[in-house]
Amino acid sequence: MATQSKEEIYFAVCNAILKMEVAKGHLQWTLSDISRESNVTRSLIYYYFGKEKDKVLEEAYKFVISHIFNMERTKTVGIRERLRDVLRDVKNMPYLFVLYYLEKNAGTQFGKMINEAEALLMKAMKIEFPTLSEVQILEIYLKELGAIAFQLPPERVDDLFADYIKKN
Repeated sequence: MATQSKEEIYFAVCNAILKMEVAKGHLQWTLSDISRESNVTRSLIYYYFGKEKDKVLEEAYKFVISHIFNMERTKTVGIRERLRDVLRDVKNMPYLFVLYYLEKNAGTQFGKMINEAEALLMKAMKIEFPTLSEVQILEIYLKELGAIAFQLPPERVDDLFADYIKKN
């Protein structure tokens, strides 16, 4: 196995966890399943995520939510570039949108995490784009969700937001 960065390891493990959650059901997988699926040793999984499945799953959700919603705001990106990044991530993590859909309104711990992340994203977008109304920001987010569900190619993002490009 080639040397992988922490980000690559997290991405591989999180993708495997999401896949196993969908394929086998909630916590019906083992850390050995995750290790095989992600091609990451159990030792590294233990090191980065811990040994308890529920904690491993929680860490995976935190990572994915942080990554997708850009929670640390480590980079300032516009609407279009953020969506391009998300579309690329979802292509590499195909189970992400399925779990988003299943968990968002389920009232689970992860559903609450998703809802909190969405609320923070809406606030950040309002700060980043002060001329847009709350309805316009919601419209953008719903377009993003539709683009993800439709599996829009990242190069088509400009077409989707042509009317916002003129405004912002």
